[in-house]
Amino acid sequence: MLAPDQVNCQALAALNVGEKPNAASKASPEDFQVIEQLNVDDEQEGEHQWLWVKKRGANTAFCAEKIARFAGVSPKQVSYSGLKDRQAVTWQWFSIQLPGKDTLDWQQLNDNEMTVERVIRRTKKLRSGLHTGNRFVIRLHNVSDMALLKDRWHQVTQSGAINYFGEQRFGRFGDNVAEAEKWILASRPKRLSKTKRGLYLSALRSYLFNLIASERVKQLGADALLDGDCAVLAGSNSMFTIEQWDDELKQRLTSNDIEIALPLPGSAKKTMTAGESAAFENMLLAPYESWIEALAKLRVDEGRRAWKVIPAEAELNELDEATVELSFTLPSGAYATTILNEIATISGEPK
Repeated sequence: MLAPDQVNCQALAALNVGEKPNAASKASPEDFQVIEQLNVDDEQEGEHQWLWVKKRGANTAFCAEKIARFAGVSPKQVSYSGLKDRQAVTWQWFSIQLPGKDTLDWQQLNDNEMTVERVIRRTKKLRSGLHTGNRFVIRLHNVSDMALLKDRWHQVTQSGAINYFGEQRFGRFGDNVAEAEKWILASRPKRLSKTKRGLYLSALRSYLFNLIASERVKQLGADALLDGDCAVLAGSNSMFTIEQWDDELKQRLTSNDIEIALPLPGSAKKTMTAGESAAFENMLLAPYESWIEALAKLRVDEGRRAWKVIPAEAELNELDEATVELSFTLPSGAYATTILNEIATISGEPK
């Protein structure tokens, strides 16, 4: 069904239309900084040692393996809340289960790739997805039109961006989606590791979310409302079906109290859309019925994800006539790519 490069070549519609300036990103890892948003207390006891780690030019899994080797345990004993970019400077929590052991001298791990800046003890492990979001500090160089960039920055901080999954979710050339499709539609799918299975399933569902999100903008417009839409309450996973949009609901949408939620397809125990909205989504998903049937057989439940995302605590600092530093916070699971691609045409592979 898919060519390996279709994911990257798929034209994803922007929320804010119009001309965009050019800019360059990631001249160095320091140009892209990510700080995990997760407040935890030091319980000063427990078999789980939590490490606040600064890493530079290294991916999260590499650091987890390094922590495990130092402690002499399996990487399975190391946990983290989310993956962070490799070509960046990032801060995030790791936890490692070491029952009966004193706090290790983690400073021995410090090198150019990772630095342990804080160590605490807790009774429970760090679980995936526990962080509330990420704070980004991103420098853009060679901005071709600073006034235009500032204008688009204002637009995105007010109206947001489409909450697309970033290209890294699909593999460098969309190969995760292509390989996932071969696996999921095979007459006798081979057994995969838990990590690869999760990667493949996520790639397929993320691809379909991006497809629906983009087509909703292209076909209906950024402000279109459909009776039967699913809405999610801001800052929560609480969702409900809007049988008919009225003035009160429209005002709640405008004030960002609620947002339209689009599907991460799977087995639907309860249909969250109805009427016009359900018909529109079903039309777009019809060519992928075999995917959805396979996801259901694998007991993957349908999920929902907010259609738009608005950067919080947004700041712009003009460093010189062609360099700008952007600071903003996004909820867990949202990509800085979605914000950068709304304000400029970026070279240097923004993530």
